[in-house]
Amino acid sequence: MRRAALRLCALGKGLFTPGRGLTQGSQDSRKQGIFHIHEIRDKLREIVGASTNWRDHVKAMEERKLLHSFLATSQKGLPPRRMKDSYVEVLLPLGSEPELREKYLTVQNTVRFGRILEDLDSLGVLICYMHTKIHSAKMSPLSIVTALVDKIDMCKKSLSPEQDIKFSGHVSWVGKTSMEVKMQMFQLHGDEFCPVLEATFVMVARDAENKGPAFINLLIPESPEEEELFRQGECMLICL
Repeated sequence: MRRAALRLCALGKGLFTPGRGLTQGSQDSRKQGIFHIHEIRDKLREIVGASTNWRDHVKAMEERKLLHSFLATSQKGLPPRRMKDSYVEVLLPLGSEPELREKYLTVQNTVRFGRILEDLDSLGVLICYMHTKIHSAKMSPLSIVTALVDKIDMCKKSLSPEQDIKFSGHVSWVGKTSMEVKMQMFQLHGDEFCPVLEATFVMVARDAENKGPAFINLLIPESPEEEELFRQGECMLICL
């Protein structure tokens, strides 16, 4: 696995410019459709049929073996998707929910960056499931696996433990069985969410039992900005 590149950048200089993603940090976090951070893992368990109860989990894993009939035999058999089809926003209310904040703090009262990375990984997986969603199946026949964290660019050296955080992201490139996901992170400053971090993850699709690769939907860019994102993802994968 390739080691992630963790870099600091100058705030507002190029990283979060229009065209690098589908959203900007000034969007209202209270708009309909935004997930709470707790909902991400619940949504993932629903998609894959997993359960926190061992007996139910074993039963769900047996049911997943029956999902092979939903797998496409070629990429042409899957409907193409757009970047906005996989777009997801998630709120991490560190400032407004003190009980949640405690789970993200170190003994030095700073934000645990490892916990943030876990959230980014879960978000990346959910984004991929949004891109590959099959409406006729209750559970997804795919197992989405993180292949590598290609890049993490940070625009702040530290995070405030007392201000809400917002994540957003979408699929930015796809191959036959792999996807690139671009995610952004913002933190509330006054009345506006300001950019903090941008991450690029590469995920791969496997069958229901994670025994072999599985085809995924094509991605259709709809604007020059999206075409540039797609081109960047293609160049990155070639360089690996």
